Amino acid sequence: MKALIRLLLIVVVIGGIALYFMSQYNHTSFTPQTIDLTVDCSEVDNVLVTSTVNVVVENLSSRSHNDISVKITAFDESGKLLKEKYTTFSRNLSPNSSFDKPVTLPAETKRCDCKIVSSHPL
Repeated sequence: MKALIRLLLIVVVIGGIALYFMSQYNHTSFTPQTIDLTVDCSEVDNVLVTSTVNVVVENLSSRSHNDISVKITAFDESGKLLKEKYTTFSRNLSPNSSFDKPVTLPAETKRCDCKIVSSHPL
């Protein structure tokens, strides 16, 4: 019985060590890491033919990010969905910095919501 417990303990320890080294090899982590990115698209400028919104992505963390994708959802005055559009910030976003980008939306747009879809931390 003691031999079975020792064998089980050795297998668990070796398995844990193997998982640790595999996670280091694959650049993964067992602990959750938060990505502190915010996006703002509250400034909607309406002109005759189109509306333009300035999408601002801000990096609040100490890590750089690359290829940040943002989903922009445009709504009219009654709250009806007009259009969903995706845009990508392909440049490297340094720690504690921000990028902005103008995005064209339909002319009826009165407000929009933005959501970060993906990013690649460096």
